[in-house]
Amino acid sequence: MTYRMWYAQLDLIDTARRYLALLSHWKSEAPNRDRLFVSDFYFVNPSLLHLTHMTGDVRRVFNALAIPKPDQTFIQHPSPPILYTKMGGIQAQALHNLIGRGLVELELVDKDQYRLSSEGRHLASALGTRLVLPGEGKILNFLVTDYVAIGRGKGGLRQMTGLRRVGT
Repeated sequence: MTYRMWYAQLDLIDTARRYLALLSHWKSEAPNRDRLFVSDFYFVNPSLLHLTHMTGDVRRVFNALAIPKPDQTFIQHPSPPILYTKMGGIQAQALHNLIGRGLVELELVDKDQYRLSSEGRHLASALGTRLVLPGEGKILNFLVTDYVAIGRGKGGLRQMTGLRRVGT
C-alpha cells in the first residue's frame, strides 16, 4: 500500500475554503490581496506566526493562544518566504475561482479589496461548521481581529512578516 502526503498549503479547494472562512469572519475594512494572502498563509501555518514582528499587545494575545513554535510541530516547514512563494500560485488560483464564481464583490476587486458577495455569505453560512475546522477557530479569530493591525502604516506588512514574492 502506498501513502500520499496531503499539504493543505498546496490544495486549491482547501485554500478557497480558508478564504471563505477568513472573509466571512473579517471584522475590519475589506482586506487587499496582500493582506488576504498573508492572513491565509498564517491561517494554514499558525506556528510560523512566532517568527513575525508584532506589537506587544498583539504578541500577548497571540501567546495566550498557546500555538506551538515551529520546532515543536510535527511538520518541518521550509523557510516562511520559500513556503509563501510556493503557495502563491495556489492562492491566486483560489482567489480567481472565488471571483469568477461571484462569491466576492466585483466592485471592490477593482479597488484591490475583497469582501464576500451575498452569494459568498450564503455559501459560507450553508457550510456552517464545516467552514472552520476543529482547532482553527482561535487562530482565525486572532487573524481577523488582532493581527489585522500588523503592518499598517510605517514598515508595512511585508517588513513585519518577512514574506515577499518575486516580482511583487
